[in-house]
Amino acid sequence: MYHLRSLAITTVVFAFGIFGLASISILTVFADPKVDISPTCGPHEPGFNIVMNANGFMPNSTVAYKFVTSESKIPLYGYFETNSTGGFNDVTFADDLKEGNYKLYFGDDANNDNVFDVGAKRIYANVTIPCPQQ
Repeated sequence: MYHLRSLAITTVVFAFGIFGLASISILTVFADPKVDISPTCGPHEPGFNIVMNANGFMPNSTVAYKFVTSESKIPLYGYFETNSTGGFNDVTFADDLKEGNYKLYFGDDANNDNVFDVGAKRIYANVTIPCPQQ
């Protein structure tokens, strides 16, 4: 009797463990993307490097980034390849940007056509040129 009860408890604990790991994996796949950039402002000329650390996009795919002005113009864009977790850590050089406030959008673009994929996960960060006076 004790052996059956022990086996039942072990089976239940094992099942909860498997379901717990599966739910964590599923939540990670469907998580919203996250992007950290540094710095969030810089000089107009000659430009500046922006370090981008992102995660939560399609694994082993392509993420497009676009600097968008308040007039919805896109003066600068590019692509990064994501790793097996849907992330990347890379640097881009922000040049040829006029003074102003920009939204730096990121989104899945698997076919590299400069159009975010239908239903793509996307997010943005704010970038200001030049840095505000302190």
